[in-house]
Amino acid sequence: MPRTGLTASEIQDKAVEITIGEMRAKGFEKVRLVDVAKEMGISHAALYSHFQDKTALLDAVSERWLVKLDEKQDLLVKEKRDPIQKILTWFLNLHRMKLEKVNLDPELYKAFDMAAEESKPFIQTHLANMRIQMSSLVTEAINQKKIKKRDVNLVTEILISAGAAFTHPKLVAQHCHENRESLLVDTIEAVLKGLG
Repeated sequence: MPRTGLTASEIQDKAVEITIGEMRAKGFEKVRLVDVAKEMGISHAALYSHFQDKTALLDAVSERWLVKLDEKQDLLVKEKRDPIQKILTWFLNLHRMKLEKVNLDPELYKAFDMAAEESKPFIQTHLANMRIQMSSLVTEAINQKKIKKRDVNLVTEILISAGAAFTHPKLVAQHCHENRESLLVDTIEAVLKGLG
């Protein structure tokens, strides 16, 4: 146990919380590990043993948010209701969560967008989770004869590609002051109709 009395996991969680506050107050470019360590009451060397550099700390902030986002989407996938409605809700949830983040937490969203652009491992995990979730919904829809029987991976890719205009980090930010939900629903419904 470190001198703080906190476990390694608790130190990482606390560092992420402080970093979120620093990002909101100063902007993500001005976050410094030295300042985070000082606020925690530990040496910056101690913090470096948990985060290789500032980028790793910013990535931990984005990863935490994506894990929560994925958990919410996993709950939706497990719901017992019409799979077509779940597919529409899945896209709306993803769009709304990213839109909320870009509007309410722009500095955190910028850090997430940079990580997405660099296709960091935790971003790849999120993208894989998205495909697993959508594949599960598509399989359910095919089994219930709501979508014609065809390759699940192909249908999954078609749907995710169709929704990308409303869920891709850059495009969410670019259109953050527009209400695009009805267009999203119309787009996904049209694709689903074609697949039905």
